[in-house]
Amino acid sequence: MTEPMHLIPSPSMQMTDYHSRRLGLSFASVGAYMGWVYLGKELVYEFGQTKEEDKIRGIVSSSYSHWTRTMGYLSPITIESFRENEREVELSVIRLPEGEVPVYVLVLLEKGQSLPPRVWEDLSNQVLTFCATGISLREKNLLDFETITEPILKRMEKAFQGETKSGVIAFFHLQDLSPFFKPMGVIKSQEILREVTATLHKETRENEFNFQLNPRSYFLFCPGETLDGANHRFGSLYFPSKHLILDYKLKIFPIDADVLADDAKFSSIFLENF
Repeated sequence: MTEPMHLIPSPSMQMTDYHSRRLGLSFASVGAYMGWVYLGKELVYEFGQTKEEDKIRGIVSSSYSHWTRTMGYLSPITIESFRENEREVELSVIRLPEGEVPVYVLVLLEKGQSLPPRVWEDLSNQVLTFCATGISLREKNLLDFETITEPILKRMEKAFQGETKSGVIAFFHLQDLSPFFKPMGVIKSQEILREVTATLHKETRENEFNFQLNPRSYFLFCPGETLDGANHRFGSLYFPSKHLILDYKLKIFPIDADVLADDAKFSSIFLENF
């Protein structure tokens, strides 16, 4: 029915063979005939091939907005049944608990087969590791730009609706961590990324929020903060991880309602530092 290790990472994902094959093995280990990973609206990974490929893509395209509005995390839904090579199969979709950009996994299973919650959680961890380590550090068109920035823009606009009228965005560009991922393995690699996020969470005050665009690009939005204040807060910040102290480049951008209203100025902050 399918080539067991027919793996197709998106060209916009900078994947090592290790991570690509590891994710393929994760799909195979749960009994999936095939699997697909969508980051936002983009198909970033395929496990296996099917004659129903166009039909499946059409289902995702027509259902994406509805899934984004209504689907809970780690609650699989069966969305289609069909025959493939004389077998009755079912297509299920699950949304993963990941940040501003939705991550969806589609799995093709034998009809009537169900996966326990623990298995979905294990598969979720593998997929999120794939996404975290595979996002291109060079391509700036990985996702539709509006998909990334629209929810961020709305949160920033809301922050300036009261008495606060200005602030800063602190940008942290970490050293390239990819040389560590393969020798350390999936679990340890994932821990590095989690520790980076945990460090930023500790620095994030109640009225602020942080977000990540890829494994090297982290942003912290600080309404009401000044450039001098931000330099004092973040100038000596460091990211400890296991036996490493991660190196990074810091840039701080002033931001106010006028910047948010100017598409060119707002977009340039992210595109120049993606």
